[in-house]
Amino acid sequence: MESDSVVLGLLGRIHVLMRRVTNRITDVEYMRANKEYAREIVRLAVATGNAELVELCERLRAAMELDPPPGDDAPARPGLFDRLRAHRPAATHPVDRYVGTLR
Repeated sequence: MESDSVVLGLLGRIHVLMRRVTNRITDVEYMRANKEYAREIVRLAVATGNAELVELCERLRAAMELDPPPGDDAPARPGLFDRLRAHRPAATHPVDRYVGTLR
């Protein structure tokens, strides 16, 4: 894994470009601490098709070692944002409706 300064530099540039290209705000510090969140932001950034974002995301994947190790045959799980957006029909209490979902 690269040094923190390199990773934070990449994350900062991705944050600025995501704001410009998609008007989406990301949490740089959380992205540095949580690889699952970083993978999801990289997936969203690559989906924009912006050449500079794609290049930065490739560098970030290598710097943070975001790709799963070869031979890892774990079943694919839904992405972080997909899980947060999932409908929870059983939650009827106001507190239960908002815990663990997007507002």
